[in-house]
Amino acid sequence: MIKELTYPLEYNQNWEIVDASKLTEFMECPQKYFYRHVLGWRSTAPNNHLVFGHAWHKAQEHLLLNGYDSVDEAVMLFMADYRETFRPETDELFGNKTPTKADAALRDYAAFFKDDLRRWEVLYTEIAGSVMITEDHLMHFRMDSVLREKDTNKKFSLDHKTGSKKGRTWTDKWLLSTATGLYTHVLYCLYPREEVKGMQYRGTFFYKSKPVEFEEVPCWKSLNQMQSWLWNTVYWYNLLRSNFELLSEARDSEDVLMAFPMQTESCTKYFGCPYHDFCTAWTNPLQRCETPPMGFEVEFWNPTDEETTTKMEGLA
Repeated sequence: MIKELTYPLEYNQNWEIVDASKLTEFMECPQKYFYRHVLGWRSTAPNNHLVFGHAWHKAQEHLLLNGYDSVDEAVMLFMADYRETFRPETDELFGNKTPTKADAALRDYAAFFKDDLRRWEVLYTEIAGSVMITEDHLMHFRMDSVLREKDTNKKFSLDHKTGSKKGRTWTDKWLLSTATGLYTHVLYCLYPREEVKGMQYRGTFFYKSKPVEFEEVPCWKSLNQMQSWLWNTVYWYNLLRSNFELLSEARDSEDVLMAFPMQTESCTKYFGCPYHDFCTAWTNPLQRCETPPMGFEVEFWNPTDEETTTKMEGLA
């Protein structure tokens, strides 16, 4: 549908890719989505939280596949992945998410959750693919794992997260998140209804002056709750499509871009929006979008480009 229209800027095939993270970003602020995923602008400065989280996932996958006694190797994997971006002299810039903290945290993790693999069988790790949520809506996904409870035969996905503050703000956001519903939907496409348990998030929280803390959030959804998730997700998916229709009608000669409006209540969330200055200065970014500003580059986010262990395309 998106590629069938004509636009005032060059079409990019990544516009067709919709996953939970991109749809959530659109829900937070359509204009932020425009800059990040329509123009493809991203900051050239590496993000410690993203790099640290990526390395943490590498280590966690190793523990699931090789056992928690292999924590030394997991630490080495973390270090190798993290050091591809950040050199040792940068460690002092990041107070809590550092390789030294990660080393200690992985060892604490392996000891604290040592019984995981006695209770669970690992079926898949680092899964990427696509799934139909309706006949007309395809979504892409990336999941950390699919596990089986040995005593119940129930299947669920364990998703690892890192954070800087443990509390209700963190725990509550997963219960209604787009990702939780999408990953649960994937499980229902893979297994009979009676064998699906749902999503479980496991957070590791890093602090400057005290040991890490762990928090688990089980997110088991009833069928009615899944229907609610589907209705909400399709609503926002259709709204995203309608903004591409508005974009196809927009012109750089107009004073204001009528597509992808600002959600001004989101400008200061999560350490502030990187596009805040653009939204403040430009009423029609089509007049300025040929070249990214200094400090930004064009790099589109496509989950299918990421390294993965298991591929699952076209689930329904």
